[in-house]
Amino acid sequence: MDYDADLLKEFLLAAGSPPDAVAGLEPGVALGDQGVSPEIRAALAACLSEALGAPPAPPLLLERGSLDGWSAFLRDALDDAAVKRAAVARIVAGKKPLPPGQAHVIDRMRPGDAPGVSRLFHDIYGDKYPVVDYFVPEQLVALNRRDAVLTLVARLASGEIAGTGAFYRSSPPNPAVYEQGQLLVAPEYRQSSIAFRILKELDEVSRSMSFAEAFFGEAVCSHLVTQKTAVRQNYAVCGLELSLMPTGAYEKEGASGRMSCLLHFRVDRDRAQPLFLPESYRPVLEHILSGLGLDRDIRYAAHDQPAAPHTELASRVFDFAQVERVQVPAIGQDFAQQVEALAERGRRRGLAVIQAYLGAGEPGVAFAAEILNRHGFIFGGLAPLWFGHDALLFQWLAEPPAFAAINLLTDRAKTLLGHIEADWQRQQGRHRHEG
Repeated sequence: MDYDADLLKEFLLAAGSPPDAVAGLEPGVALGDQGVSPEIRAALAACLSEALGAPPAPPLLLERGSLDGWSAFLRDALDDAAVKRAAVARIVAGKKPLPPGQAHVIDRMRPGDAPGVSRLFHDIYGDKYPVVDYFVPEQLVALNRRDAVLTLVARLASGEIAGTGAFYRSSPPNPAVYEQGQLLVAPEYRQSSIAFRILKELDEVSRSMSFAEAFFGEAVCSHLVTQKTAVRQNYAVCGLELSLMPTGAYEKEGASGRMSCLLHFRVDRDRAQPLFLPESYRPVLEHILSGLGLDRDIRYAAHDQPAAPHTELASRVFDFAQVERVQVPAIGQDFAQQVEALAERGRRRGLAVIQAYLGAGEPGVAFAAEILNRHGFIFGGLAPLWFGHDALLFQWLAEPPAFAAINLLTDRAKTLLGHIEADWQRQQGRHRHEG
């Protein structure tokens, strides 16, 4: 979780600071020098303690701290697990039953709606949702203010929140690629039209997001509901993320075991560009590309070499989910050493899944695919505009995926599953033979 100036400004508002005064604060200047009273600064510390589990603020920070200083204090003092414990405790303490049978409106989230959205995340996931931001209402407001998240809510006549859905910047390094998801409806309103109306409004909102180039969704494969939505909204099947969601993440919804997700994309603002692909995966890639209509100069290669000596690589580990997501915008000649270290780290940490997104805008993808295969990675999908240029997804799994438990709606998705299951069997056979 980022403890940036935007988040701290939301907590200053909660502490009673006037909005006009908060809006003009300079991050590097002491709050006291900008007119923030000692009482407000003390209230800020109390809010951070209750909401995030922050320790008592040092006297010097209370006296002379800037927004940047408070951010550094929180980064040093907190981790996501501690924040989640405090945030969940606050949600539980404030919970009360929703009034049944009330009329609702679908609207953009207002700051006062955010606690109700966080409560819904806890209602559905307990404490098992892997991203802590959504349990912290102030962070949710900050993300919405800068269009990192666009949250819709179903607001009851009483003002409480019975449903939510969103577009949000998630894993893609390209900030113009938004994920659609987080569709949550309170159990008391499951028989209403809330889910349908939120999805309809999300589709309409997406058409007005001129700053977005593409949208994607991860449809859980324990049921077909979200896959049906993807079809209605003209999203194309692009990948299958095996065993992505951890055991227990959907236990309140009746699911068990690790859950796979179907990856869908809709590209609204494409641009012509080259796409370098491995010949070994031509059949599955042609299948995916035939459903997308992208403007690409496609170049398949059985063997190639990256031009750069060094690989660009960044990763994020979702500890609870036991998933590491690795971004490789540029493949270098040292890619084999990078993958060796990645695989060793995954085994040492007991990860269940490693996902590697490879930039496919330059040569080197065939070279990288062969290296990944040698380490047990299989094909996962194609992600348009993921880095600005397209990406290929490869995935490593600690345990065999439950292929029989994957429910798919369309023939296109079932064909993709066939390709990926065949790749799994092929790589397993290869490693048995080499072993």
